[in-house]
Amino acid sequence: MRLFLIDYENVNSAGLHGIGQAEQDDRFILFYSREANTLSFEIMDEMLAANIMPERVCLEHSGKNALDFQLVTFLGYLIAKEKADSYYIISRDTGFQSAVLFCQSYLGIKVHLKPSIKTAIGFKPKKDKKKDVPQEPAVTVKKPAKAQPVLKKAKKAEVKPEKKKGKAASVSLRKKATVIQVQPVSGPVYAEPHEESVPIDLETVLTLVQPAVNVDTATEILHCLQASHSKTEFHNALQQHFDNDNVKQYYHCMKPCFVTFVE
Repeated sequence: MRLFLIDYENVNSAGLHGIGQAEQDDRFILFYSREANTLSFEIMDEMLAANIMPERVCLEHSGKNALDFQLVTFLGYLIAKEKADSYYIISRDTGFQSAVLFCQSYLGIKVHLKPSIKTAIGFKPKKDKKKDVPQEPAVTVKKPAKAQPVLKKAKKAEVKPEKKKGKAASVSLRKKATVIQVQPVSGPVYAEPHEESVPIDLETVLTLVQPAVNVDTATEILHCLQASHSKTEFHNALQQHFDNDNVKQYYHCMKPCFVTFVE
């Protein structure tokens, strides 16, 4: 079993890419705040297809690095209680590196810090089930020789479905998935059973902005977003590079990324 602790406030939906490639016995614990509580339909579809739904821990008390402290504390608890094959922290926050080094130096436990589940487990495309392919009849010759081998028709090239254009939709994290309830010291932490970025990059911008823009424009928008720490700063940065009509369009299209801002 691999154990993944996800800093969702930091990585958002991009950090969950690759969850569909996980094993059924892998465990995912998602730490999020009320300011970062939306999930893209693309990731939701990936989880449902793989029948994987992460456990959730919501940050109730805000403060500087509050979620990080909560995640690291729970990591220590799980190291003591769970016998996992490997441990992963999914976050772009390099501040976790000190916890990673401590676990390795003092506990002998190797913890990996990765920006997404995809980079943590590696992408392994799922193999399609072999379809029954009609065979051509064997060809025989007059001489007493064996019939020529049956020729199989070439397998049709797989056609990847086109990505749907338009603004990336989102769904609230509050409705689906299991929830971890933290008990007092006298009782263990458990998850109630239920039935049920990477950093923001150029590809993300090209997907979100509609109508579509060229790579140069998307790169400029990405630079404006990365250099901003609030919605206001992002809007002002756009005004310095684009006209008013485009500013309004790009600002509206990039709204799904605003959860990365703490205001």
